[in-house]
Amino acid sequence: MSINRIRREGQVQHLPFAFIPSSQAKCLAVFVLLAIGVAVWINVSYAQAPEVSYDEEEAQAIDQMLMCPVCPAESIDQAQVPLAKQMRQRVRELLSEGATRQEVLDYFADRYGQNVLASPPKSGVNLLAWALPIAGLLAALVAVFFVLRAMKGSGDGQGVDAPNEGAEAGELAPYLAAVDRSLALDEPDGGNNADEQNPP
Repeated sequence: MSINRIRREGQVQHLPFAFIPSSQAKCLAVFVLLAIGVAVWINVSYAQAPEVSYDEEEAQAIDQMLMCPVCPAESIDQAQVPLAKQMRQRVRELLSEGATRQEVLDYFADRYGQNVLASPPKSGVNLLAWALPIAGLLAALVAVFFVLRAMKGSGDGQGVDAPNEGAEAGELAPYLAAVDRSLALDEPDGGNNADEQNPP
């Protein structure tokens, strides 16, 4: 039974696309087949693609280790300039590709120099930046030890000399009493009794 005969007999409602001309029906069929093919291809490609992920905490830790090349004293996790955003994105891409923390840091150090690293590497001249604070702390502790030791020794010496100081104070006692009498400091009434004892 041809489509034209079906149209003439009024049975179009039984065939969904019978009312469309044959050239348009072919185009519609090709379009539907292409759409189905694209959908199947997308599903297959997503199913075959390995699921790549990275640890966001590791990425943020690396962001804090990299300084922004255009922002003074800001790491890329703090800076909001476009370059810092690109660097953060690149960190995540490298981690997704399986790079380690050191490989990511080396990648940026190769492109921007050692100044991009928040902490200098522990080698060469940069070793001084790590060694000097530790050496300074040790020197300060040694100095405090010797100061405390000297203070303890001088304290012991004062205890030994204490009897001599008492003897010297005993020898000076009559002179101090005379000074007190002349100033009337040993009298409870102060200067009133001194005036009575020494009339003009």
